Amino acid sequence: MTELRGLPVSGGSRVGYALLFEEVPDVRAPAGGVSPDDVPGELARLDAAIEEALAQLEGLQASMEGQAGLVSGIFEAHAAMLNDAAPRLRAAVQEGNAAEHAVAVVLHTIRERLEALSNPVFKQRAQDIVDIERRLLRALGSLSHETPDLTAAPLGPVVVVASTLTPSEVAAFEGREIAAMVLEYGGPTSHSVLIAKSLGIPCVVGVMGVTRAVHPGDRIWVDGSEGLVVIAPDADTLERARGLGERYDRLEAALLRESGLPAETLDGYRASLLANVEFRPDVEAGVARGAEGVGLYRTEFLVDERGRLPTEEEQVATFRWTLEHLRGGALTIRTYDFGSDKPEVPDRRFEPNAALGERSLRWCFAHPEPFRAQLRALLRVAAEGDVRIMLPMVGGLEELRQARRALAEASAELAREGVAHRPDPPLGVMVEIPAAAMIADLLAREADFLSIGTNDLIQYGLAVDRLNPAVAHWFRPSHPALLRMIRTILDAAAVHRTPVTMCGEMGGQSIYTVLLFGMGVRAFSLTPGYLPRARRLLRSLTAREARSLAAECLRQTTADDVEALLKARVQPVGRG
Repeated sequence: MTELRGLPVSGGSRVGYALLFEEVPDVRAPAGGVSPDDVPGELARLDAAIEEALAQLEGLQASMEGQAGLVSGIFEAHAAMLNDAAPRLRAAVQEGNAAEHAVAVVLHTIRERLEALSNPVFKQRAQDIVDIERRLLRALGSLSHETPDLTAAPLGPVVVVASTLTPSEVAAFEGREIAAMVLEYGGPTSHSVLIAKSLGIPCVVGVMGVTRAVHPGDRIWVDGSEGLVVIAPDADTLERARGLGERYDRLEAALLRESGLPAETLDGYRASLLANVEFRPDVEAGVARGAEGVGLYRTEFLVDERGRLPTEEEQVATFRWTLEHLRGGALTIRTYDFGSDKPEVPDRRFEPNAALGERSLRWCFAHPEPFRAQLRALLRVAAEGDVRIMLPMVGGLEELRQARRALAEASAELAREGVAHRPDPPLGVMVEIPAAAMIADLLAREADFLSIGTNDLIQYGLAVDRLNPAVAHWFRPSHPALLRMIRTILDAAAVHRTPVTMCGEMGGQSIYTVLLFGMGVRAFSLTPGYLPRARRLLRSLTAREARSLAAECLRQTTADDVEALLKARVQPVGRG
């Protein structure tokens, strides 16, 4: 029996038999040109391959339309990337290269450029280029590889194990008996993983060495909620795995049935549960799990796969769709938050430390035209419902005031054009750097609301890069310094009666949900999957118990002491 760990990205506990995908090696057609007389024929072959590939992508887009807007949009983005690359492909053939060689060289260059970026999201997009390259090479007849026949594993449910998978390969799983998926590489925002999640397939990524440890047909237990992969589990582990899977399914069904219930403690104190969203499926998942609205809409993910910023009209359409699906719920939209762990825009200059560079609101001020277009879109949609605007990475009142001036200018411009809009939607700030926490009283006096961004507040407060595995163990939500910063923010907001929302992964972890509620947090914006457990947990305790526990935690002197106290006193929901 072998246990491996990875990053949990799609929940569920499943047992199945390994189907090992062997990674297709890079196809590099042999160097050597074609004669000038052969160039027209090679161009015709290339154009036919491009046309065939685009038709296939259109078919995939249509077949996945019922899953989620994002999933079908992945293949729409593939088509856009292929159309973008087509002129370079044709130029390479016109220079005397065979069509296969042009495809391999041009797309491999694009892929290498993506892989060289520091941003993990764009590194993951390199796999989309691999998908397009293979599709073109198959259309040219130089690559015979197809997704393995899943019926070739006759033993039962299949656990797909691979180094990486392209989005097309994962899309082929639809309608098949796939128990789970395990990848050595990839991340939570890779397109392959997003498709797996939309298909309801438990998934763990970043499981290094799994393709060497697994043999075809091995029985595997995958716990997609905990990031656990067990190869050849013994009888006791197998029984535990199956029992956990059954409990997980029963719990998920029960929690979903409770989605219409309020997040209210036994002694009558209520909390608002909101959703953090990036894509349309997140909105749908949040509504299905009883979200009262969206507490954080991450607009930087509206940038397309080519790095193109959305137009004003495209943003209006997206925000309007979200507002309509919330059925009257509040929609809090964060302005562009480009940074060290977010998708990058074209022509972004190199920064030695992007986390401390021109990111978030600083980027917006340095690029007034896209910021203006976004503010115009927000003001227009705000006329149609409860829309609130949130500013990221605010460090002082100067930034809040400058953003207000930009908002007023956008409103005046719309008024001159006779465009319907709301001139004064609520404008709030994210408190996610220590400077903002230290002047929370000043910000609370001028902002319409505050949102505590725990991910960055921990990162900047404790000087820990949350994406660096070498120091991940120093990233401690239980650190007394962080708890004191949160208490400072909440106290300042209470004085000025400024609403506060807790936004970040910390609020979704059971032990911290209770702690934060006890400290006075009454609105949580969480990943949709966290919402049902947070609701169940809050309904199982009293506010008095939570306040007592929070007071005791604030008296502790180390992160270890806080964690030990919370784990001893808080009973998680399921494996929450």
